[in-house]
Amino acid sequence: MTPPRDLVEQSLSFAREIQALLDATLPGSRTIVSVQHGDRYVVRPEGEKRDRHIPLMVGGDVFAALSVVLYQDLDRTGEYLKTWRTDFSVYSALDNNPLLRLEYRADMHTEPISHWQFHAERGAFTHLLTHAQAHGRVKNPHSLASLHLPTGGERFRPSLEDLIEFLIRDCGVDGVPGWEDAVREGREVWRRRQLRAAGRDLQAEAAEVLEQHGWEVHPPRDPDLQEWLTPYRRW
Repeated sequence: MTPPRDLVEQSLSFAREIQALLDATLPGSRTIVSVQHGDRYVVRPEGEKRDRHIPLMVGGDVFAALSVVLYQDLDRTGEYLKTWRTDFSVYSALDNNPLLRLEYRADMHTEPISHWQFHAERGAFTHLLTHAQAHGRVKNPHSLASLHLPTGGERFRPSLEDLIEFLIRDCGVDGVPGWEDAVREGREVWRRRQLRAAGRDLQAEAAEVLEQHGWEVHPPRDPDLQEWLTPYRRW
């Protein structure tokens, strides 16, 4: 099936944004592409699977790698670009095993739609989980990576900018001079888009807030005020 032209163009434009963000924050070069994935599109670095990892350096030496993959489609209206899945992972350069993952899937059924997973261990946490296992409440008490830490669901989840700032500021990986401005500007664009999506989901509520601040809001002749509550109810 051929994807709609709007999806092709919007996904390509989004790939350019990801390219600009990575170039303005992390050293090195990479090419971000938008590739057809069935009747949808996926935005990721160009190359074979292992070549798509983006090196993360400290003092110019590679200690880890970042994987960035975003799956895209048009939203329920068929008009706006929707990222329905993201896989952001950080891998160790020592053994190529994950260190942490920030994942989002709009079609998730059991785990949180958006969540962190940390591939680390701590005895005190394992102690808690072991007792929980004895009561039949958890399955993998010795693997903290099996835990999914919820991060705000579909509308309020972290952005790629948040992950990049975490890597540079807290983990100490090398950044490009001026990375802070690129992250702040990209984060603002991301959150404005999420705000617009929330306004489309809850139109009457958005109108009420504007009226409370002195705006005059006139509904369309045939308003579709059915609220789209799914993003606000699922964890």
